[in-house]
Amino acid sequence: MISIKKILCPVDFSEVSHNAIRYAKEFACAMNAEIILLHVVEPITMTAETVPYVSEAELERNAKEELAAIANKECPSTITVKQLVKIGIAPDTIIKVAEQEDADILIMGSHGRTGLTRLLLGSVTEAVMRQAKLPILVVKQEEKEFVK
Repeated sequence: MISIKKILCPVDFSEVSHNAIRYAKEFACAMNAEIILLHVVEPITMTAETVPYVSEAELERNAKEELAAIANKECPSTITVKQLVKIGIAPDTIIKVAEQEDADILIMGSHGRTGLTRLLLGSVTEAVMRQAKLPILVVKQEEKEFVK
């Protein structure tokens, strides 16, 4: 039998990441596992022409508050939930945290971008899938409920 004790669930506060949290919650309940919610704040790059409206510290503080709200709303008190906010490049940071936390599985959402949008914005999920050394469950944006 497969043993899952730690589930890493990267969160970008989108609807698809909320779907991934629901899957993580189901796994955690079934396996008596801990969920690690992770939000990665991308570093702000400064140029002579740009002035950021908010600081990385403010983004980090807001993310911590949002993660706490999600954990309280989405996860029952019977599940252990760890909340992490890191500053870094998302795919690299997700892989690093997975290793540091000794995660057994990664459950993350995919926005399903294609074509030019994907080329311009890239795919965090795809980059993680190429580098990760642990199983990954990818939750798609359009999740459909099946009625029996």
